[in-house]
Amino acid sequence: MRLLAALVAFFVTGPAWAGCPLDLGRGAGLVIFSDHYMIAFRPDPLRIEVGEPFALVFNVCTKSGTAGELVAVDAQMPEHKHAMNYHPSIVAKGDGRFRAEGLVFHMAGHWEISIDVRAGEEIERLTHDFYIK
Repeated sequence: MRLLAALVAFFVTGPAWAGCPLDLGRGAGLVIFSDHYMIAFRPDPLRIEVGEPFALVFNVCTKSGTAGELVAVDAQMPEHKHAMNYHPSIVAKGDGRFRAEGLVFHMAGHWEISIDVRAGEEIERLTHDFYIK
């Protein structure tokens, strides 16, 4: 049902997102939506390995199609109630493009990435689940 709602929202508001670039250099990757933002992202390298550092490449856009700002990225394992042992750094590339470097999933299992974005004063958190073997 959530997927259907997201698809309907995308097609109804499609023209509003027209100015938001989804190309991340190797395809669109993953895309998550909220009422105010659309975030396209992908890991670099594309395959995340346990204990190996990786980056996330982002395009952050507002519903009006303007660039947003990536404020913070973190990850936690909800079942284990702990976060990563490392704190990623964020590199701005301009026009809503960012790279979060230094992420490491130090064990296999369910990870939840939290992505804090803003366009103005208010920060919004979006999340995405990863399952690492």
